[in-house]
This record gives sequence, structure tokens and C-alpha cells, in this order.
Amino acid sequence: MANTRVISTTVTFVRPFILDGFGELQRPGSYVVDTEEELVETLSVAAWKRISTVIRLSRHGGTEYVPIDPDQLSEALRRDGAQHDPAGPVSSASAKGRHDRARRILALLPLSKAGRQNP
Repeated sequence: MANTRVISTTVTFVRPFILDGFGELQRPGSYVVDTEEELVETLSVAAWKRISTVIRLSRHGGTEYVPIDPDQLSEALRRDGAQHDPAGPVSSASAKGRHDRARRILALLPLSKAGRQNP
């Protein structure tokens, strides 16, 4: 008999998302992800191998366990966190932040009236 374990983690989306196997967009919020692993023992080391990954979705008054690709989940979380939040402050690393900073620097440069262009 193989030794198995289940590791549960909680992921949080701030925007709607969808993964393969979902019939519709999921609402922003926190979701539990269960990863089942199997113990693989060799002569020198013991390791855990992922067998399956599922996400728990609340649907139709119950909980549904939907198999997912963990790499696709990671990519969806990366995209979710990479989007600009219009309600938040503009980051200096964002495209708009870099553009605004360049405009402020250019406004400080002494240019002749003939060389200055209207913004």
C-alpha cells in the first residue's frame, strides 16, 4: 500500500478567473486547493510525487472538487496579481508610472521655446 498525503492551501483571486475544466468564470475570492501526493522511496532518499490537484468550488448549494493543472493555476494567480488596480496608487514600475515620471523629468529640462513641443 502506498503512503499518500493531501496538502490543502488557500489561494485568493481579486478578479474573476477561469481555468480549463470550468464551465464559467469564477468569482473573486478565496478557494481551497487540495494536492494529493504519493511517497516515492528510493534507496537513498524519500520524495513526494504529486498525484492530483483539485480546487473546491461552491456550486448549486454544495462543494464540487474540480481537477486542475497546478501550472495553469499558478499562471492565473500571476496574471491576477499583475493587473493594475485603478483604485490603487500608480506604481512607478507600471507603464503609466514610468510615463508620468518621464513627463516630470522633461518638464524640468531647460529647453528653448523653439525646441519645446506641446505635450
